[in-house]
Amino acid sequence: MAFPWLREPWLRLVASADSGRLAHAYYLQHNVEAGSTEFIERLNQFLLCKQPGKSACGQCKSCLLYQSGNHPDTWTIDGAEVNRIGVDSVRELQQNVMQTANQSGLKVAVILQAEKMTEQAGNALLKVLEEPPADTHWLVSTKDAERLLPTLRSRMQWISIAYPASVQSDEQTVSAKTLLDSLRGNKEFPVIKDKEAALNWLDVSENLVLDWLLIHQKAAVSRLRYQQLADELQQLSGFDWVNIAQLSEWVAECRQLRQKFQGSTGINLPLLLGFAWSRWSNTLSG
Repeated sequence: MAFPWLREPWLRLVASADSGRLAHAYYLQHNVEAGSTEFIERLNQFLLCKQPGKSACGQCKSCLLYQSGNHPDTWTIDGAEVNRIGVDSVRELQQNVMQTANQSGLKVAVILQAEKMTEQAGNALLKVLEEPPADTHWLVSTKDAERLLPTLRSRMQWISIAYPASVQSDEQTVSAKTLLDSLRGNKEFPVIKDKEAALNWLDVSENLVLDWLLIHQKAAVSRLRYQQLADELQQLSGFDWVNIAQLSEWVAECRQLRQKFQGSTGINLPLLLGFAWSRWSNTLSG
C-alpha cells in the first residue's frame, strides 16, 4: 500500500478472507487524496483474483483482465462523474450482478461517492443488499456516511481507516464563519448567485449544523469539520430552543433540499436555501 494508514485495514480484510468471513458489502470514507480509491481498486482485484495471497497475484487471467480494464465481472458507478446517482444506474448495476460470473469467480460492484444517490437509488441498493446474490461483493465509498440511509448502512460493514487528521480548507471555514455570523444576525446572509454556489453553500450549511450537533453531543473537537469554530458553537449550545432535535431537523432539511435538487432540474435551490437560513435565524433569535 502506498499509504501507511491503509495497511492495517487491508490486513484485517485479508485475515477475514483467509477465514472465510468476508462480508458481502463494505463501505468506507471517500478520500481520494488519502488513497480510498486505491484501496477499493486493490480490494476489487483481490476479490476477483484466482490465486490471492496477501494481495492479488497480478498474474492470473482474472488479474490481467482487471489490469487491462476489461474484467467482465466488475462494474463501477463513479459519483465524481455525475451530479447525482439515479435509480436507473443502480438498477443497471443490480441487473449486472444477477448474471452468472463470466470468469466463474466472484462479481464485484463498486459505487464511489454514494452520498450522491437519490433516495430512490438508495432504496434500490437496499433491496439488493437485503437479499444479496451469491458470490457478489459490493464496495461503496462515501464522503459522508451520515447521508446514506441508516438501513442501508446496517446492511454493509464499515471499513475503519485512520486517515491523517484533516479539517476543512481555510476558504470553507471562512464561509462557515460567515454563515454562522449571518444566522446570529451579525451580518447579511451571503448572496447566492447560481446553482453551483447554492450547492457549495448547502454543503457548508449541513457541515456547520452537523458540527453544532456534535458539540451538543459532547463529541471531541477533532471530529468537527470546522474546528476553528468550536468555541462559538459551544457558546450557542446553551440555547434551550436550539437543541439536538432542532439541529437534527436542520440537517434533514439540508439533505432533503439536496435530494430535491438532484431529482429535478426546475428547483430554485438558492431561493429555498435562503428561506431555510431565514427560518434557522428566527429560531436562533428565540
